[in-house]
Amino acid sequence: MKKLLALLLAFTMIFSLAACSGGSSDETWESELGTQGKLRVGMAADYPPYESYDADGNVVGLDADIAQMIADELGVELEIVPMEFDTIISAVTAGTVDMGISCFSYTDERAKSVLFTDTYMTSAQSCIASTEYGINSLEDLQGGLVGAGNGTTGMEVAEAMAPEYGFSTQPGEIAVMSESLKSGAMQAIITEKCVCDSYIAANPGKFQIIADDLTSEEIKAITNMNNDKLQAKVNEIIQAFVSSQAYSDLVVKWFD
Repeated sequence: MKKLLALLLAFTMIFSLAACSGGSSDETWESELGTQGKLRVGMAADYPPYESYDADGNVVGLDADIAQMIADELGVELEIVPMEFDTIISAVTAGTVDMGISCFSYTDERAKSVLFTDTYMTSAQSCIASTEYGINSLEDLQGGLVGAGNGTTGMEVAEAMAPEYGFSTQPGEIAVMSESLKSGAMQAIITEKCVCDSYIAANPGKFQIIADDLTSEEIKAITNMNNDKLQAKVNEIIQAFVSSQAYSDLVVKWFD
């Protein structure tokens, strides 16, 4: 009888402990936000039409609108936290921000540090050059200087191509490097195709694309490795959004 009572007591304790330790199953995406009621999003605002500053100093662009849409669907306030692109992943892993939404192309290396959401845009890397200095093809870059954003897949492409075409690479902000293209101090920049198109449209007759479709990439948002519930909730929002008319309207707004 004593043995039976002891076994019953042991089972009771096990079930009690299991119930107490099941806190993780009770957690929701809300509990994964660093600040309750607020979605903090890291964004590098030098990448139009994905993100840039308007005349009033506000961050605007496709990513800014998508971040706002996600925050609205979550029912929380959006806080865009401007930062350098190559610091966003570390900010997400440290919990300084809840998400990174800044034209992040999926790579296996990045996926070792953060969770990626579903795709909300596809893109490709292109090479843009001035129209004034005789740089009309990749072969013309021999002995020249090619820039790309810090920590971007554009830089990975540039570094991979450098030995074949005989140019040097330099990281930096696209807005700053575009001025170097105008002056001839830099011969080309490798960046997203739509970013190239944006700078061409803003500088009529000054820039041209000399190589297109250097990669094929999927653009996603990123979250902390521990925030799988937030990731899952955002995936639900993205899946519904990309098949909606609102998404088509947003693409037209920023890319046409």
